[in-house]
Amino acid sequence: MKKVMILSAAALMLSLAMPQLSKATNVQNASTMIQIQEVKYQEIKVADIPEAISGTIAKDYAGYKTGKVFMGNDGTYKVGVSKADVKEDLFFDAKGVFIKAEKPTFKAAKPATKTPAPAPVK
Repeated sequence: MKKVMILSAAALMLSLAMPQLSKATNVQNASTMIQIQEVKYQEIKVADIPEAISGTIAKDYAGYKTGKVFMGNDGTYKVGVSKADVKEDLFFDAKGVFIKAEKPTFKAAKPATKTPAPAPVK
């Protein structure tokens, strides 16, 4: 009788453990990889920007002077505007919808480093 009780207890424990074991083996680790691509801009003429962009600048940035205009390889536009000491880079999507405004960032040129002349050989 003691053996029957032990066997039935073992069978009960095994039957309770099986659903958990099957759930654990079916779980997959889902991961998403996001790749950010740097946009490369090429300068275009101010006259070549879409009407939607020039209209937004005229309405929302009245009094600002349009500087350089760039078109990105993803279809976005980057427009430099200025008014007195204030300078902004405005970003628009391919349809001319405003995305964001940023302060312009300038990449400073690295100063030329001079290598010391070799000491004269005596």
